[in-house]
Amino acid sequence: MAASKRRLVLLICLLIGTVAIAALSFSSYQNHLSKSVPAWYPPHIRAKLANNTTDSLAHPPSSASVKTASAKVSVEEPIPLINSTLVRGRRYAVASSVMTARFSQYAMMLAYSLQKYNDFEALDVDLILLVRTEGKEAVTPQNITRLERVGWKIMNEHDLDFEGVNKNAIRPYHRYNLNKLYLWSYTQYDRIVFIDADTLCKGSISELFDQPGEIAGSPDVWWDILTDTRFNSGVITFRPSIEEFRSMVTAVSDPRMHKPNDADQAFLNQYFKFRFHGLPYKYNFNIVMYQHFRRVWDNFWPEAVIVHFTTKKPMPSPKDHCRKGCNEWEPSEWYSMVCREMLSFYGYENELPLLG
Repeated sequence: MAASKRRLVLLICLLIGTVAIAALSFSSYQNHLSKSVPAWYPPHIRAKLANNTTDSLAHPPSSASVKTASAKVSVEEPIPLINSTLVRGRRYAVASSVMTARFSQYAMMLAYSLQKYNDFEALDVDLILLVRTEGKEAVTPQNITRLERVGWKIMNEHDLDFEGVNKNAIRPYHRYNLNKLYLWSYTQYDRIVFIDADTLCKGSISELFDQPGEIAGSPDVWWDILTDTRFNSGVITFRPSIEEFRSMVTAVSDPRMHKPNDADQAFLNQYFKFRFHGLPYKYNFNIVMYQHFRRVWDNFWPEAVIVHFTTKKPMPSPKDHCRKGCNEWEPSEWYSMVCREMLSFYGYENELPLLG
């Protein structure tokens, strides 16, 4: 009888010990999860994993809410989340924007040239394109099909509205440029390099993803100023931030920050005054230099990476092509050469015009 009682007591002790060890292991596992979340996880996911309770670990959620790029601040969409296993997107993005249909072919040219000189898979980079599909001269479904074919990931956005700002007062060719501010809300990316569609790439842009600080851009160039103290917003590299996005949308309504007929460039220079740092000319090689500072253009052409057709856009009609005798004829001839490559590569020779 005594032996039976001893066996019973021993069995109870073993059971209690097993439960205690299991509880300790479970606690250690929970602590491990909270401390081993990779740094590249989105902040809201890292916080969710770090703060998991016993109940949430015992019953893992099937999804977690994450703000998507296409919806930004207001719309949430579930993504799969099984314990601590997540499928992450690309770390960086190259972005551009097409607010009117006629700029679609420029964006196709940009995508072709960027991918010709850069391995975006190796660089962990998405190609994202901000488009406007509603309203006058909006991007068409046919445009979007072609843009996606050349590699763009389409981000369809409504026009941003700003309290007290009459967008009709903004110069027509810059009227929709403030929609660029949406990109600051794309916080799924560590850094975004924005490049205007009226540019061509002829080298590696990998250095632009390693820039410090909030924003960087190359100095603007004018017919009488070679090195402006302000940057040209056609090529900028910046760190997305929801707080910054909200702050900028509010600041556009401040007359000290934004004048009635100004678009994004003047605003961004005022908003980031004393906070931006400069990039070399080669990342925003402005065609203004070709006519007004030719020796500088010739000296730096071999190292130029992004050529910006600011004042002379390549045109679709042969009668408007810039050829010998035109002020910018050599850069325009080069653009046409790359355009022939792109049209041939995608089989669009009979569908799209030669730009020049």
